[in-house]
Amino acid sequence: MKLITIDIKSGRQTVAEAIAQFLVELESYKKGGFKVMKVIHGYGSHGVGGAIRNAFLKRCTDLKRRGMIEDFVCCDQWTPKNVVRKIAINYCPDLLADNDLYMLNPGCSIVIM
Repeated sequence: MKLITIDIKSGRQTVAEAIAQFLVELESYKKGGFKVMKVIHGYGSHGVGGAIRNAFLKRCTDLKRRGMIEDFVCCDQWTPKNVVRKIAINYCPDLLADNDLYMLNPGCSIVIM
C-alpha cells in the first residue's frame, strides 16, 4: 500500500491548527482504507521548541490509548529492533525506501491507523 505523507509543520500554523489538520487527514485516510501515514511535524529547529511535535506525540499517545490508532513511532526511534517499525513495514513496504526514516529524523513520525 502507498505511503501517505502529510505536513503539519509548514504554513506557519498554530499548534491547535496543526493538530486539527492531522486529525482531519487521519480520519480521511482511515476511511480511504490506508493503514500507514508519515507525519512531518518538525522538531523545533527554528527556535519554537518543538511545540507541534510535542502536541502531536501527546495526541498520538491518547489516540492509541483510546483505540483510534493502532500505534505510532517517532522516526528518531526507527531502529531494526523497534516493533512498530516491523508492523508498519508489513503494512506499507514503501517505508523501506524512505530516507527520513533511516536518517532517524526527529521531525517526523509514522502512524499506523
